[in-house]
Amino acid sequence: MRPSVRRRSCCVALIGLACAGCGEQAPPMRGRLDPAAPRFGPTSGWRPLALSPRSAAGGRIGRLRCTHARGRRFGAHLELFVDGLDVVIPPGVGVALPQHRHGAYVTGGRCSYPLRTSDPTGVIEVTRGAALTLGDFFDVWGQPLSERRVLGFSAGARRRLAVLVNGQRWRGPVRAVALRRHVSIVIELGRHVARHPVYLFPAGQ
Repeated sequence: MRPSVRRRSCCVALIGLACAGCGEQAPPMRGRLDPAAPRFGPTSGWRPLALSPRSAAGGRIGRLRCTHARGRRFGAHLELFVDGLDVVIPPGVGVALPQHRHGAYVTGGRCSYPLRTSDPTGVIEVTRGAALTLGDFFDVWGQPLSERRVLGFSAGARRRLAVLVNGQRWRGPVRAVALRRHVSIVIELGRHVARHPVYLFPAGQ
């Protein structure tokens, strides 16, 4: 894994991680600093761990295996908000222990799954040719995802789940969103957050 030279906007220090917050009518985000700072949630629920016990050990997760394959990967982008606050998408999702790190970046590990994260920008690195979904990513992450639950948070009368794909409302099952090249996915549980409609990926991703 090589960290890209240009990464997602809005990177700020928080437990060694960062994530992005945005503006509705602003132009799309690029791999450069943006003046809008994210607003992170107050508890660990907004800062989930990158690995479950199974993924940390490199165990099989559904049909997905942790391997040493060096196939080419493309980027898909995920933003997640709960009650209007940013959730950190940590680096190292899908990379088994022991991990190799360089600052906030995870540069390698014992093995990796067909989807993984190497930095705190929300970019998911997906193996080319693999038909994978948002549900697969959350399974590798070890976090719940359904119409009624995201991470440790539940939907209810005052917390509605909304999913946007490339700026358009997604009407299907949340787990079925396809992780295609350069797709921009936003999940909101609770209050609506103004955001950039799409994410512009650095060259070569």
